[in-house]
Amino acid sequence: MDDALSKVKYMFDWMKNEEGIKLQMINLGGGFPTNYISEVNPIKVYAEEITSYLTDDYNDDEMPEIILEPGRSLVGGSGVLVSDVVLISRKSDTDLTRWVYTDVGLFQGLIETLGEAIKYPVYTPKMETSTSEGTVVLAGPTCDSTDIMYEEAGYQLPEELEIGDKIYWLTTGAYTNSYSSVEFNGFPPLEVVYID
Repeated sequence: MDDALSKVKYMFDWMKNEEGIKLQMINLGGGFPTNYISEVNPIKVYAEEITSYLTDDYNDDEMPEIILEPGRSLVGGSGVLVSDVVLISRKSDTDLTRWVYTDVGLFQGLIETLGEAIKYPVYTPKMETSTSEGTVVLAGPTCDSTDIMYEEAGYQLPEELEIGDKIYWLTTGAYTNSYSSVEFNGFPPLEVVYID
C-alpha cells in the first residue's frame, strides 16, 4: 500500500507542478474482506493502516478525498445459500472420505471456491445431534470435472448425513447470486429470497 500511495503522491505533485492541475481525490478501490472460516481484521485496522500511509505523504492542508468501496465486508454476512444433498458416495470401498454432492456448485454461485480460494462456513442441522463426523469432499451437480468446491480443505460433516438433507453455505451474500446467472449445464440460476 505504501509504495502505491507514494506513486500516487508523485503523480499528484507532477500534475500540480507540470500541468497546473490539482488532483483532489484518490479512489483506493475496495473490497474489504469478510469473515469466512477465518476471521479478518475489523475495518478500523485497515483504516488506521491506510491513514498512517496517507499522513506520511500528505499534509493536513493537502490531504485528498479518499474513496473506498466496502465490498464483501458490507454484504457477505447477509446471505445464506441453501442446498440439498443429492448424492453421497465413496470412490472405493476402502476410501474413508465421502463425496457429498449438492444441488449447487461452482457454476451455481460458488465459483469463488475454485482452487478453494474462499472457504465458506457450512452448516447442516444434523450437526446439532451428530455423534460422529467425517471428512468430506463437497462437489456440485454438473458433469464438469472442476465442479468440486472443497477436496483438500478437510471439511467435516456428520456421518448421519443423507441424500435430501440441507447444507447451508454461510456468508454467501457477496457475488454468489451474480455468479449463478448463467444456466450452465441446464441448471437454472439461484432463486433469491429476501427476508425482512
